Amino acid sequence: MSIRNTVARLSAAHPSVDAVTVEATVRAAYDSFRQARVRAYVPILVERRSRRVLRAAERTASGQAIDGGAAPEARRAPPGPVKD
Repeated sequence: MSIRNTVARLSAAHPSVDAVTVEATVRAAYDSFRQARVRAYVPILVERRSRRVLRAAERTASGQAIDGGAAPEARRAPPGPVKD
């Protein structure tokens, strides 16, 4: 039930990402916390990790690099003197 609710929230927040990808991202995040001793914070940690991954996926898909800058092919060399 927690996975379903998280997927629904994240799908609404990231409509450009298909639901299958959102669900796979959430399940992978839950799997990463499988061995956690303290389980009380797992749902919020899963949602935060999933949001970060989905934002990065959206930026990459829209032509931006993960670091927030332009994708390498979109970058231009700084203006400088022209050498002959």
